Amino acid sequence: MILVICLLFVWFSILIFAFLPNKLSIITNVLLYMLLAVVDINKLTILSDTLEVFQLSRKVPEFLSMILHRDFTFSITLLTFANVYLTTWKRSTKAGITLYTFSYLFCTGQFLRFNGALTYERWNIFYECLLIISLMIITYWFGRLLIHLQQKEKSL
Repeated sequence: MILVICLLFVWFSILIFAFLPNKLSIITNVLLYMLLAVVDINKLTILSDTLEVFQLSRKVPEFLSMILHRDFTFSITLLTFANVYLTTWKRSTKAGITLYTFSYLFCTGQFLRFNGALTYERWNIFYECLLIISLMIITYWFGRLLIHLQQKEKSL
């Protein structure tokens, strides 16, 4: 059941991204997605294998749910955040996408934890919140950098 619910999370993330009215260019989105995937894969590997602050489940449905969350839900939600935040001027929209992104990533992560996909050992909810905020800041910086590089390329 956990795998089905995680597939619904993935579907919802893709749906939200697909129906954004304003988006960054396709090149920027592809590069940003690739950067976010690399950061997220390394984050999960370092935290679970190297530092051992949490353990991933060895059961197939739970492990696949964690991989789906890492590869799609997390990255596409951060990509949605970057697209909305970097293409709008309204503060209320920026605040709304920030709250949505944080809340959605936090809730989906806690869903995985409550259903046994990962187990906290030397990790807690506070660290999880700091990690999500840090990744949102990194996403913003990467997005700004890619927009800057794209504008620089156009001007040449």
